[in-house]
Amino acid sequence: MKRGITDSIEDETKLSGLLFNKSKAIVEKLKRNIESKDVDLKPVWIDEDDIHLAANTIPNKKSKVLQSERLKQKFESIMGTPNWAKIGNKQDSEDETSKIIQKVGHVHKKKSLTLPKNYLEVRKFPNINSETKSEGKVISCVEFHPKLSAALVGGQSGIVSLFSIGGDTNNKLHSFRLKKWKVTAAYFSPDGSQAYLASELDHSYCLYDLVKAKPKLHQLPLCVKRPKIFKLSPNGKYLAVSDGFDEIHIICAKSNERLRSLKHNSKVVSVAFDHNCQQLYCYCVQGDITIWDLSTYRALKKFYDNGCVNASCITDSPCGKLLAAGSKEGIVNIYDTANLDGPSPFPIKTISNLTTKITDIKFNATSEIMAVSSNCYPNAVKLVHIPSYHVFSNFPQQSFNYNNVQTMNFSPNSGYMALGNDKGAAYLFRLKYYKNY
Repeated sequence: MKRGITDSIEDETKLSGLLFNKSKAIVEKLKRNIESKDVDLKPVWIDEDDIHLAANTIPNKKSKVLQSERLKQKFESIMGTPNWAKIGNKQDSEDETSKIIQKVGHVHKKKSLTLPKNYLEVRKFPNINSETKSEGKVISCVEFHPKLSAALVGGQSGIVSLFSIGGDTNNKLHSFRLKKWKVTAAYFSPDGSQAYLASELDHSYCLYDLVKAKPKLHQLPLCVKRPKIFKLSPNGKYLAVSDGFDEIHIICAKSNERLRSLKHNSKVVSVAFDHNCQQLYCYCVQGDITIWDLSTYRALKKFYDNGCVNASCITDSPCGKLLAAGSKEGIVNIYDTANLDGPSPFPIKTISNLTTKITDIKFNATSEIMAVSSNCYPNAVKLVHIPSYHVFSNFPQQSFNYNNVQTMNFSPNSGYMALGNDKGAAYLFRLKYYKNY
């Protein structure tokens, strides 16, 4: 038992060393306890007349100090002590300052409890892969580490790089190359110790160990020749893979053993695990959506995506309340998962701001933003506010060319957003509403 604990600590130490030893910009947060001090009774100003006060101004008071004190007492007995001269405690001072701040609106801005729907404060940071630019012309995946401020970038060249995130520069932590590979999918395990990588052109997938900094190839089951669909469940237990035909194969991520094959009547183009990994949504080319129970491997429900002609992409929100399905016509239907039990589920909202094939849909961690993109046209990306379903008008910026967006992603706490395009760039944006990485 002691040995297991020791090994775990050593693994965490190695992982931290791998990710942070190369970057010395570690900021230590200091907690300072401010102790209350006695009120300083020094005068605010000194009156020159007091200095030149004649000794005979007040009879029988030869000392200048005594004369000043006598004059003060005489003034207070007649006029009283003015409010500005009264010495209050620290709490009274803070209360008065608080009242002033509340009245002066432009000095103090209270953060809204909900994400504003009309304007999204976004700041563009340097590209994640600006140090390397070697991941390929097409950046197919950008994944944020679930625990640490780091991101993985992969593309058509087969080079996969890991970068630190934040600040004016994004330092490269590690990089490796998979020969004859074009990385098309990448996922971090929930604990962040491993990364799963796949290519549509290879029969195997790569399991990259961040602790040892070594990639290792694992053969897929014989029933999967080319994994056009490769999806890791949020809990890291299952892999859903497919050749792009009518079967989805559920594989145990730990043992690489095929658990079950889910048969459909038509070609499956996209899959999505629900938020608690109990169900799997399979989106067929003709718009059929089948909901599978992963405990019994039985189909719970099958319905038709309203108005869909050619299906392309499906995604479940992290909160588990929304299901978004995109088609080749540029339409995204959003369903309430609580209403999918009916005979003919109808979308609660339809997003039609794009006119070309929907190739990627992502929700942020709080399910307040839905990002939709198409790689068929330059700058074809939209950010949708949830639950008002208003499209943020200030993104993408009209003055900047993002080219054809291939992939999108949000950091674990939505503080950052990334876009990968067909020009070898992995853009990084800071979402100011969210304070943490």
